[in-house]
Amino acid sequence: MSHSDEQELFDRIYEAAIIPSEWRQVMDSFSGIIGAVGGTFFSTVQQRTHSINSESLETILRKFAEAGFTENNRRVTRAFERGLLGFMVSDFDLFTQEEMDRDPMYACLRTIGIGWCVGSMIQVPNSDTLVLAFERAHAKGPFSAEQISYVESFRPHLTRAALLSARLGFERAKAASEAMGLVGLATAVIGLNKRLVTANALFQPLIPSFVRDTTARVSLSNPQADAMLAKALDRVLAEGKIADVLSLPVPASEERPAFALHVVPVRRAANDIFSAASCLLVATPVARREAPQANLIQGLFDLSGAETRLVQGLANGESITNVAFRLGVSTDTVRTQLKSVFAKTGVHRQADLIALLGDISLPFSKLL
Repeated sequence: MSHSDEQELFDRIYEAAIIPSEWRQVMDSFSGIIGAVGGTFFSTVQQRTHSINSESLETILRKFAEAGFTENNRRVTRAFERGLLGFMVSDFDLFTQEEMDRDPMYACLRTIGIGWCVGSMIQVPNSDTLVLAFERAHAKGPFSAEQISYVESFRPHLTRAALLSARLGFERAKAASEAMGLVGLATAVIGLNKRLVTANALFQPLIPSFVRDTTARVSLSNPQADAMLAKALDRVLAEGKIADVLSLPVPASEERPAFALHVVPVRRAANDIFSAASCLLVATPVARREAPQANLIQGLFDLSGAETRLVQGLANGESITNVAFRLGVSTDTVRTQLKSVFAKTGVHRQADLIALLGDISLPFSKLL
C-alpha cells in the first residue's frame, strides 16, 4: 500500500469516528488488504449485541445469530478470560487447534463459510465492550503474521476513533434530551442495558419519587406502571418491528399529579452501535376532567378503535350492556375487549379504570 493510500485510510478511520456509517467503508478497505471476507464492529451490553457489518458479512452473520452464537460468542469470552482487552488477537491467541476442531461455534463458522478471525476488544467509558473483527474464509487458512501485524499497526487509530464515537454518541443522546426540554418535554435517555443514561431538567423532579435507576433497569415506584414499563423496554430491545411509541399511565400520588410516560424507541439514523441509547422516556402531565377525548385515550394506551369506543363509553357512565347495545356487539365481545384494556392500562377492575380516566384531560396535541 502506498503512503498516500495509507494516509487516505487513516483519514477515513477518523471520519468514521464522526460519521458512524463510514465504518463500513473502513472495514471493506481493510478486508481487501488482508484477504478477509469482511469486517464487523459490534458492541455488547449485558449480552445484547448491536453491530455495523460489511455488506459481504450481513447474510453470514445473520446465520451465525440464528444459530444462537451472537450473544454467546466464545471468542469474546475467552479474550476476557485471558486478559486480552485492547490487544489485537487471532484465533490461535484464544484457542488451540484441537479446541477449535471440537467447538460447536467454530463448526458453525466453518459451515457458513468463515472460521478465521483477527480482531480487538475495546472498553469504552459507557461500559460497552466494542469488538472490531475481520473474518476470513476457512478454506483460505488463518491470517498470516504479516497480515495480523498490519492490522495491529492501525489498532491505536481504530481504538481512538471508536472511543471518540462512543463519547459523541453519549453527547448526542444528552443533547437530544436537552433539546426536548427546550420545547417543554420532560425527557430521559435509556441505554441498551435498560439503565438511565441522562435526563433533562424537566425530568429530574420525577427522580427518585416516581422514576428510579436501579442496578437492573430503570423502574417506576408504582408497581402496576412498573410492570408495564418492564414489558415496554423488553419490546423496545426485541428484534423485529415494534410499535413506534409505547405509552403507559402513571397514577397520581401525594407528591405529584398523574402523568403519561411514552417509551420512544431510538432507531436507524438516530442511533448507532456507540450511543448505547435504546429509547427515550417522555413524561407528559395529565389533569382531571369528566371524560377524556377518544384520541387521547387511544394515544396514551395504544388501544384499538373498538377498545377506545368502549373506554370512552365507560368514562361517560355507560354500563357494559349499554355499550354493547350501542356498538351492536355482544356483551361477551365487550368483556373480552375490556380485559385487553385492563392489560394495556395496568388496572384490574372497572372502577380503577374509571378512576384512572378521571385523571386524564391533557389535549392530545400537547402529547406530540
